[in-house]
Amino acid sequence: MRDDKARVRLAAVPADVRERMIAARADLPAGAITAVARFFEVLAARQDVPDLPSQASFAAACRNESALGLLLRMLELHAPGMCLAEGRALRRAYYRARPGGPRVAGSGHHRGVTEPRNWPEAWIKLLPALQEAPIAESTLRRHVASINRCAELLPRMICPPRLGWLLGWEMARKFREAGLRPSTIANYLGGLVSLGTHGHHDADAVAGLRSVQMGLLREARRIPKLKQTRIEALYEQGGYSEVLHAVIRNLETADASADWRSEAATARATAAILAVTLNVPPRSGDIASWRLGEALVRDPWGAWGLRWQQEKTGVWLDAGTLWTEIGWVLDQHLLAGRPRRHAHRCYTELVGMNWLTHELAGFDRRWPSERVSAAIGVPIHDLRTLAADYLRLHDPATAPAAVAALLGHSSRDAGAEYEALSQQTAAQRDWLAIRAKHAAGEKHGMSVSE
Repeated sequence: MRDDKARVRLAAVPADVRERMIAARADLPAGAITAVARFFEVLAARQDVPDLPSQASFAAACRNESALGLLLRMLELHAPGMCLAEGRALRRAYYRARPGGPRVAGSGHHRGVTEPRNWPEAWIKLLPALQEAPIAESTLRRHVASINRCAELLPRMICPPRLGWLLGWEMARKFREAGLRPSTIANYLGGLVSLGTHGHHDADAVAGLRSVQMGLLREARRIPKLKQTRIEALYEQGGYSEVLHAVIRNLETADASADWRSEAATARATAAILAVTLNVPPRSGDIASWRLGEALVRDPWGAWGLRWQQEKTGVWLDAGTLWTEIGWVLDQHLLAGRPRRHAHRCYTELVGMNWLTHELAGFDRRWPSERVSAAIGVPIHDLRTLAADYLRLHDPATAPAAVAALLGHSSRDAGAEYEALSQQTAAQRDWLAIRAKHAAGEKHGMSVSE
């Protein structure tokens, strides 16, 4: 197509967009000029806002996924001031319409029930009792996942899969050869212990298996925790200052990407997750399950409130009204590139949807922690420890109660470690204060007895 014909075809296109496309005409893919021209003709016919076209306009101009993809790529290059968020929404709808397409576009993780894999018959017979046991669904999933890891070892073992001390010992040896830490191995064997206990398996056999698990836990307590090493590294980077920098970095990444691309959506979701942890540090599974209008509520004037029931403990945690700055970051994720004035409209349209995906289906429970690890190098649970450390160092006397309230502990035992550390810190400060008084007395020529 010659320049003069291209200009005629692009007559309804804004001048700046038209001139960019004419200048790049030699490199344009087939159908690009027709696709862009048809889109702006649709906008004019529908009297749509050129800076923020609706999903209906994208749908009217693009009858299939390939046409939409071409249009979005061209608009990204030649109409950089246009918000393409609604184009992303339509693209995800096309993805869902694919045969066997993903439930959540751009994600390989979805929430689901962990199923037994390659279990021997003797273990499968015990499963119904474990499923009926009075334990949380998350605990059941964790046990089944741990037993799955144990089952992976069976083809490489001479020992029969009979629950007992010998099986535990041999599995521990195989796991050690694979480089796993004692605490991790103990968690895996804990799944088998729970299976045998709730399945009313031979008590002596279960006790033997449990003795191997307890030995591993005692060994683990003598080994420095990997978490502590990670926390120390985060402190060196600035602690919560690094978390704030990560929020900014992800928002900048989103701003540098076109609104229809998954990179922008992932970066804004990551920034929102990190921002919430600054206000209150939840568990990854809880974050993945929140829904707009239920756990997270936005008032018309822009204030965000957070209240949810913790999956692990069943305890309700009310964070109240989130800080204004945190609410602003949540708005950025909600808007997905749209102007700020559309924030509450977007919220009302998405009430009932998962807050991260903006769809009914959510990401896998591990996804928030994976994103935090990618952003700051530590999983999300370490930020709970970081928050407790800040409170302990600020005021060790009141820290145990504050930590229990902030982290939503269901019992005093859950915060026993934090309480012990707080008492130790308080004692250290008292001793330093006593030494300072003695040093001040000696400096003025007074003896301790005086």
